[in-house]
Amino acid sequence: MLTAAAHLGACAGGDPGVGSTNPFESQGNSNSMSGTTQPGSDTDSTPTVGGSMTDSDTSTPTGPGPGSDSDPTGSDPTGGPTTAGTTTLPDPDCVDDDGDLHGEGCNAGPDCDDTSFNSWQSCGTCVDQDGDGFWVGCDQYGPDEPGPDCDDANPDASDGSDCECAVTPDAKASDTCAEGMAGALGVIAEGGVVPPIKGSITGIDNGPGNGQEDWYWVEFPEAMAMGNRPNAGKIAATFAVNPGDPTSPDYRFEVYTACNKPAFEGLAATYGPGTPPAREWEFFDAHSPPNPNPNPNPNYLNNVPWPAKVFIRVIRVANDQSCSEYTLQVSRLPT
Repeated sequence: MLTAAAHLGACAGGDPGVGSTNPFESQGNSNSMSGTTQPGSDTDSTPTVGGSMTDSDTSTPTGPGPGSDSDPTGSDPTGGPTTAGTTTLPDPDCVDDDGDLHGEGCNAGPDCDDTSFNSWQSCGTCVDQDGDGFWVGCDQYGPDEPGPDCDDANPDASDGSDCECAVTPDAKASDTCAEGMAGALGVIAEGGVVPPIKGSITGIDNGPGNGQEDWYWVEFPEAMAMGNRPNAGKIAATFAVNPGDPTSPDYRFEVYTACNKPAFEGLAATYGPGTPPAREWEFFDAHSPPNPNPNPNPNYLNNVPWPAKVFIRVIRVANDQSCSEYTLQVSRLPT
């Protein structure tokens, strides 16, 4: 009797950067899903600095009014008007070439770059990477170097009005997993392909059910195969478009057999809770050569239920607050 077996794996889309400490880049072993990159997020501090200089009022005497016991004019004892007060800088020993009130000998503190009004502590993060004249990651912003840039990877997007991203519509994808939710991709027979799925998520993944995610679901009935298991076709999901750094692009996804189960449970050889999000995922039976095999593939699993329905959770893992768009491709290839 032929024993059904399944080959489960995920194809990496590029090696993670050397020296990264990103938890999404964990590879597990040779059969793991491809890793992801969770970039660090810069926090722009905006200290309130500076002081105000106030002149005293100047008034012209009109003489005491009838019955007055005092002089309300503020005049000096000789009867002449008071003169405007004078002030000096609150920090006369401060060497401050850029006017941000920070520098050598300044009460507000030192300046890491006394030629830039935008920076006194943020010299390593205050940048204009897309060259559009708008800066990001600075201590403050001035008229000569405005900011913050709402998308420093896009020279056509600078202020907030340029970055009103068109996120995935609610009718197209759900932001939580539930039976009968939006995001239905249809019933796919062997040889079928889901039309390209385009979407955009602006924020970095903040955990399942917290809104920064697109959920889809699709059915692959076992009976709609051209043959019986172990020849029921191969399910594949991948990003046809995944913007950002090619070695660490913006988007990843997870696959679930039910909303209340861990990602990839029953869908990979050694993975369950904690499985890293993937860029590519496949499920297919071990149909050639049949087991037993003198040199069995370690990725083979026996008696794995056919995934008749799966839920796909797409998340952003890089370039927070960017408008970049993904294209997800889901298919059931013939075997």
